[in-house]
Amino acid sequence: MTQTQYINTSEQLTTFCSSIQQAPWLAIDTEFQREKTYRSILALIQIATPEVVAIIDPLACDIDPLLDVLYDEKILKIFHAARQDQEIFYDLRGKPLSPVFDTQLAAPILGHPEQAGYGRLVEDILGVSLSKAHSRTDWIRRPLSEDQISYAADDVIYLAQLYPLLEKQLLQKDRRNWLAAAFADLSKSSLYANPPELAWKRIRAAKRLKGASLSILQTLAKWREALAQEKNIPRGWLIKDEMLIEIAKLKPKNIEVLSSIRGVSDKFIEKYGATVLNFISESISQAPSALDKPLKSKKITEKEEALTDLLMAHVRLNAAATGVNPSSVTTRKELLQLIRGERDVDLLNDWRKDLVGSDLVATLEGKNSFKVVSAELVIEPSTV
Repeated sequence: MTQTQYINTSEQLTTFCSSIQQAPWLAIDTEFQREKTYRSILALIQIATPEVVAIIDPLACDIDPLLDVLYDEKILKIFHAARQDQEIFYDLRGKPLSPVFDTQLAAPILGHPEQAGYGRLVEDILGVSLSKAHSRTDWIRRPLSEDQISYAADDVIYLAQLYPLLEKQLLQKDRRNWLAAAFADLSKSSLYANPPELAWKRIRAAKRLKGASLSILQTLAKWREALAQEKNIPRGWLIKDEMLIEIAKLKPKNIEVLSSIRGVSDKFIEKYGATVLNFISESISQAPSALDKPLKSKKITEKEEALTDLLMAHVRLNAAATGVNPSSVTTRKELLQLIRGERDVDLLNDWRKDLVGSDLVATLEGKNSFKVVSAELVIEPSTV
């Protein structure tokens, strides 16, 4: 691995882009800050291949030439836990990068822990213990120290070493296609868009409202989201969720009642009070958008619990035999769906069907038998 380059001029970046534009893949990470803004402020972009490592300062130079390279669909982009990084690229150009490979998604189907952190994987696979000294660094502040630059570089230096190892194992085990759908999902713009009209769905207490109260909440949440996006400030800085819920429940018709709600500040009343009252007046007689219908939950019986335990044992045996982390295969909820006769479940519609899904259905149909041999559970085709 060559020495880490710190790039903070357009000339340096142009040279670097020329050196990587033919690379088959790039390991990528970002550092950002979001405490005081709606959208993340991109502070660093780290990139590595087996030959080069670079820390790019987007606060100091125009990164459009780099983005042109990153959006080249002939180049595979390697991330660990890609969603936050992809959200940043979505904000920059209106779409996430594609195609991508996420080491956090790949690791469990090779036997590693579900949702393992980057440091855990680096230590487990490469035997390297990473420093956590700068995990709370303010990456916006300049200048960066040599230690900070080295810390940021480690996030891609070892990612560039992890990827070939994981890819090789996936190909050897014929499991690369298992990840195709999950990786494709990470490049869907819908995953990162925040349309204001759907903002109310992120408010947990919304499901407790109905009628006019729900309509008011939906209108105010849409207004708040659009305003937060326009001003690029956290939505909670305008007004917090719990205050929106209280306003929707109380349905105030004048400033006096609105200002009496605990937590609604005088500053908010002064700036937005009249606007909020207008929205309440307009939406109070409107039918609200429909709530997502909750799945009917039928109480699980003791027999179903026991059968779920048996199926989970089956899953664990198959996972152990193939070196897959069992927690990445299925959940007790999904197994209960199988027990209750549902067949339109993900377990039967992706790579897990061949791994264990079809076997579980066969068990439920009485085609498998279980026995204990030398203190071990054994599953065999039923002879009955």
